[in-house]
Amino acid sequence: MSEERFDRLEGQLTQLIQAVGTIQQNMGAMNQNIDALREDVIALRHRIDSVEGSQQIIIREGFQSLMSYNDDLNYELSDTTRQTRLLKRRVIRLERKDKED
Repeated sequence: MSEERFDRLEGQLTQLIQAVGTIQQNMGAMNQNIDALREDVIALRHRIDSVEGSQQIIIREGFQSLMSYNDDLNYELSDTTRQTRLLKRRVIRLERKDKED
C-alpha cells in the first residue's frame, strides 16, 4: 500500500471516528431529552390525575349539597301540606260552628 493511500485511509478513519463521537454525543443529548420528556409526561399525568380528582370531589360535594337541599324542600313541603290539612279542618270546624250558631 502506498504512503499516499495509507494517509488518505488514515484521514478517512479519523473522520469516521470523529463522526462516531459526534453521533454518540448526539445520542447522549437525545437520551437526556427523552428522559426530560418522560419526566414532563409523568408530571403532567400527576396534574391531570389531581385535576380529575378535584373535579370528582367538586361534583360529589355539589351532588350531596343538592340532595340535602332536596331533602330540606321535601320536608318543608310535607310540613306545609300537613299545616294546610290542619287549617282546612279548622276552617271546616269553624264553618260548622258558625252554622250552628
